[in-house]
Amino acid sequence: MENSTREHQRYYIFVEWKNGTSVADIHKKLIVVEGDKALSKSTIYRWIEAFELGQQTIKDEIRSGRPHDAVTPETIGRVEDFINENPHITTRELAVEVGISRERVENIIHEELDMRKICKKWIPHVLTDENRKKRVEISKQLLQILESGFRNIITGDETWIHFYTVPSKEANKVWLKHGENRLQIARTAQNSKKRMFCIFFSAEGIVARIVVPKGSTVTGNLYANNILPEVFSNFMRITGRKTVRNVLLHHDNAAPHTSKIVISYLEQEKVNILPHPPYSPDLAPCDFFLFPKIKKELKNKKFESVENLARAVQAITLGIEKEEYHKTFEDWRRRLQLCIDKDGHYFEGMK
Repeated sequence: MENSTREHQRYYIFVEWKNGTSVADIHKKLIVVEGDKALSKSTIYRWIEAFELGQQTIKDEIRSGRPHDAVTPETIGRVEDFINENPHITTRELAVEVGISRERVENIIHEELDMRKICKKWIPHVLTDENRKKRVEISKQLLQILESGFRNIITGDETWIHFYTVPSKEANKVWLKHGENRLQIARTAQNSKKRMFCIFFSAEGIVARIVVPKGSTVTGNLYANNILPEVFSNFMRITGRKTVRNVLLHHDNAAPHTSKIVISYLEQEKVNILPHPPYSPDLAPCDFFLFPKIKKELKNKKFESVENLARAVQAITLGIEKEEYHKTFEDWRRRLQLCIDKDGHYFEGMK
């Protein structure tokens, strides 16, 4: 059946439906023979529904406003070939290439091929086999640790926060009458005013919000001598502990975090460091939960001073319910398992 048409597949669906075969099994058998050209489950469902309603033909019916020969196995095949050759091709270009209307092209794409056009998903890094292997290995280690509970875990990171961030493209859309000029809005410039924040939290809530001094960057010395001592002091005060011995600290593999002075300080305080896989913001609670939440709340808000910006960040973090922080650690476990299930590939947006 190498050169079989879609009508052949429909006839096969008809026979298997008569024999009582399930849609899932019909789909599996078609995939074995047809591969990527196999009809989708939704298409199989539609044809079976038509057969159940008494339809006997496996040919496309003539529809109002549609030429009888516009949607044929040949045109469907040509549309599919052009898409396979160039996934970015537009419906206008397809209509010209195949010689049919855009309406018919869209009908073929959506109804016959069961396809939709979506944007490619941005990923943080092109992962090597070794990167993926490390992601799986460390995810398994972290899962085992998290299974024992996470009340003594502190996680944190640094992030730049702008004094003004434009809203999302979708949020910028406005309704205009015909002939009206579009409103203007400036992009957030790469060199616009911003300040670095270091934020740490636990399953109980925020532990520390630290504004890095203007003109400074987070170095190993600053991290070990100023940032971590404040984090641990706050954690002891919040939890009523007298020491941070055996506390688990999670941060990414940035150079300041892995410097000798930081490692030495943590050993001195008897704080254990949780591993973090390379190129994995999708497995860092700050990156997949807290920072996006803060920046979303700050969109389209302008601040004239770092003090006002800091107060706004504080208000956002304090406004997050304790249950959300706890839920984030549960979500962390789910993400670690997804990473393992997907063999270390980035899993967001994947089925």
